[in-house]
Amino acid sequence: MIKFVTTVIASAVAFASVPAMAYEAGDIQIKAGVISVMPKDDNADTSALVADSNLTITSDTQLGLTATYMMTPNIGLELLAATPFTHTVEGDGALDGVDVMEVSHLPPTVSAQFYPMSADSKIQPYVGLGVNYTFFFDESDEADLGSRSLKPSFGLAYSAGVDYMVDDKWLVNASVWKVDIDTEVRGGAADGLEVEIDPLAVMIACGYRF
Repeated sequence: MIKFVTTVIASAVAFASVPAMAYEAGDIQIKAGVISVMPKDDNADTSALVADSNLTITSDTQLGLTATYMMTPNIGLELLAATPFTHTVEGDGALDGVDVMEVSHLPPTVSAQFYPMSADSKIQPYVGLGVNYTFFFDESDEADLGSRSLKPSFGLAYSAGVDYMVDDKWLVNASVWKVDIDTEVRGGAADGLEVEIDPLAVMIACGYRF
């Protein structure tokens, strides 16, 4: 009997000393946090409409959500979503100080991610490559140019981030995406104007693993 109890205790101690698997195939991670979308500068050249002018799009911060399915301990599939972003399109140069348009958009993005660390590491950096579909809505023509809408955008998304496992369920995350978002004005004096948004998106979040 004493030998049996000793064996059980030794087995329990050995099991407790094994690190909890941070990532396993079939895991689902849900993360929520603050995400900022920061478009690049000089988003549209409007010199054909107004000499020596261009447009710049302001940044916005919203609630960001991601869901990741681990296909293997090192490969994940992530869906990025967020509450709608709203940006102001501001004039520069000859249009300096003019608010040209206000527009909202949603940029759902699906990415394949690679996690190079071993599955039991508490720190999990990763890189990703995916596709983004952005659609625009609630466009308001602040400058009365007769512009009606912005064409939806489809492009690549590059990402990187790091997860830190607080325990076997909870984690904290920092991540960044570079997204190819190009659109075109429909209607009005600016019809056909090409707009390159190409934002950098940065997110700080906490998450839970199922």
